[in-house]
Amino acid sequence: MNQIVPLALGAAVSPTILAFSVLVLSGDHGRARMVVFTIMNVLVLIAIGLAGFVIFKHAAGSGPRGQQKAAAAAIDTVLGLILILLGCRNALRHPAAEDSDTKVADSAAHLGRYAALGVVMMLSNFTTLALFLPADKEIAISKLPLGDHLAALSVLIVFATVTAWIPLLAVTLAPGPAGRGLGAVNRFVHSYRRQISVVVCFGFGIYLLTKGLSAAPSANPTHTG
Repeated sequence: MNQIVPLALGAAVSPTILAFSVLVLSGDHGRARMVVFTIMNVLVLIAIGLAGFVIFKHAAGSGPRGQQKAAAAAIDTVLGLILILLGCRNALRHPAAEDSDTKVADSAAHLGRYAALGVVMMLSNFTTLALFLPADKEIAISKLPLGDHLAALSVLIVFATVTAWIPLLAVTLAPGPAGRGLGAVNRFVHSYRRQISVVVCFGFGIYLLTKGLSAAPSANPTHTG
């Protein structure tokens, strides 16, 4: 289960959703809109997490052990490559395209639209999903009781949505200090969003790629007898 912790921490890093959260909370009816947005973020990850858990659990329980290890290694390798490609894309992305991601909040006046944004932004948050899925896989294939599996999945979802619910919680509990703190965080994220995303994508992409390739069975196994 130690392999889940770094993946969960990586999934928690979502500069786009953090910037969006700060922008929403600074506007009219910000807390109500952010509650709806966060709930939909969580529901999307619950659906993905449970579906992935069932698929990974079934795959781990069927087929020979070598085939299971090969499938797990392939998943890590593919997701590692996807993260590296995302890192390349983010490194080459024009800053104007990043700014347009958060300006969408200005055009969404109704709570229903924020619910839709919560779904769309999480489904398009490829960096978080590319780290969430291998962590989900590690939970599913571990030899733990079902209750511990579900508890670990719940903690993973809490981590993966932290950039939505932490700003909301902070503004709810301490509006004044939180507003000043989130303003400073927003300025930092706005200035270094690309660098943060690139570091996360390349760092965890290389980690998953190395993990997948090292765990892959040899293409030419030695036969005995």
